[in-house]
Amino acid sequence: MTQRAPTARSLTVLSLSAAALLGVAVAATTSVRFFINGRAAANAISVNGTTYVPVAALKAAGLNVTVTGGRVDLNLPAGAGGQNQVAAVSGCLGETLFNGVWRFRVTDIRAVPSTYNNRPGFEITAELRNATEQSLDLTGTGFGLTNVNLAFADGTTSSVESVAPNRDGWDHNRAVLPAATYAVKAQVPGSGTPTKLVYLRAGNVKSGLPWTTPDPAFRVDLTCRK
Repeated sequence: MTQRAPTARSLTVLSLSAAALLGVAVAATTSVRFFINGRAAANAISVNGTTYVPVAALKAAGLNVTVTGGRVDLNLPAGAGGQNQVAAVSGCLGETLFNGVWRFRVTDIRAVPSTYNNRPGFEITAELRNATEQSLDLTGTGFGLTNVNLAFADGTTSSVESVAPNRDGWDHNRAVLPAATYAVKAQVPGSGTPTKLVYLRAGNVKSGLPWTTPDPAFRVDLTCRK
């Protein structure tokens, strides 16, 4: 039997079909930037509206990942948690963090030879903005001054000892008007390399406010800046 060569019309149809399929694949798959605690990790991809995260990125986030055949197992590492491991709103130095009520941004942290209590340490500069439509104070919403903590590379932690004199300071009893922002400063004794600032809630959060997270604490990674 003699095999007929493809006609120009059939070749054209095949070429158009292949191009159409390729166009659909390209349109349906997009790259998605992926961050772990505010730091860029391997990009994820989105296929037809579903986002897929690389196993390597999950491992970098602290999960134990095992891939066996057609099965993927994800497990929290044994003993996960501990000090500063809270379900907080996380980000980098200079990044505005938002828990639905307060916008919080740490703008600077610098070493000082002597804190207000005559000890070497660090001075924190930050700002808070009331994102609600009512006047609020930090204490009334579950936050307090002494719940501002620094964590260091050697695993030690230290808490704020005082606010800046003759300034607004970190006045957790101060009423903040809707949309108002005020700069805050505080000093923390300690030495070494600070790696995280954790602003925990001091008590029960005020109900009736538009919180966007179960635990509205803030965790700032001081090793990255935005």
